[in-house]
Amino acid sequence: PQSTKLRNIPISFEFPTDWLQLDKISGGVQYVDQRNGDKLYVLRATLPEGTTLSTVPKSFFGDVIFDPKGDIIRFGNVVESYRVSRSQMLDTDCPEGACAPHRRLLLKYDTVTGSGVQTVERRGLVDAYEVDGGEVYMLMTSSNAVKFEAKGKERETVENIVNSFRLGV
Repeated sequence: PQSTKLRNIPISFEFPTDWLQLDKISGGVQYVDQRNGDKLYVLRATLPEGTTLSTVPKSFFGDVIFDPKGDIIRFGNVVESYRVSRSQMLDTDCPEGACAPHRRLLLKYDTVTGSGVQTVERRGLVDAYEVDGGEVYMLMTSSNAVKFEAKGKERETVENIVNSFRLGV
């Protein structure tokens, strides 16, 4: 992180072992389930001056996640529209060191298929943690909207991935 005293921030999360890493060469953290197109991303952003994880508007997260210069768009995803439909702070009353406050968000967005012909509705689940200096680390999972809303195996998988996300600060 640029504005913290820490040089490295250990992160951990669990995901299916058969997912393929996409962004290994440039050091990004992106994986895909080749069977259904579900993805996960680890992203970082700097909070606007004078805000914290709990006070920044939820629209901030959509704007930084889908920023044209950000990892998701830069690596070929065409997003037509997006919105953050839900945002909630979790673990806000933690005993010292027992857990860390974080923010859970639900994103709704539309992507254009590789052929450029069809638009696909997707859902993103995001867990975000703030570290000293106003940096936010996020894990986002992405899933087909129909499968996500059906609350089947695909949704269970992406929820488990997001639930497993931890920072070791």
